[in-house]
Amino acid sequence: MSFNLNRAELIGRLGRDPEMRYAADGQPVTSFSLATDRPAKAGTKPETDWHHIVCWGKLAEFAGQYLTKGRLLFVAGRLTYRAWEGKDGKMRHTTEIVATELIPLDRRPEAEPAEPGPGTEEDEIPF
Repeated sequence: MSFNLNRAELIGRLGRDPEMRYAADGQPVTSFSLATDRPAKAGTKPETDWHHIVCWGKLAEFAGQYLTKGRLLFVAGRLTYRAWEGKDGKMRHTTEIVATELIPLDRRPEAEPAEPGPGTEEDEIPF
């Protein structure tokens, strides 16, 4: 029995706002970069890895509408490799993660803080 697995899972911050466009068949596609930090050895700075993420369909629409630069995000998907010929005639290669799951791990930045209500820090609690 043969078993294969191609799955990538990352938690990181968006390096730029997602770019949404439409493929020739009209299907939405969104791409963005995700930064993850590698743990550093004592006395050295952590290094950042940059990952190219691509989303299709409803997930692409979600990413284009709700994600912005700096958001903390969980991404699950599969690794894919592409090659193409550039305008200069040279072959180009890239590695991407085609996302199948996106979970924001922080609040939307434009969300206003809630007004203090009963039982919040502005109220004194008697003991």
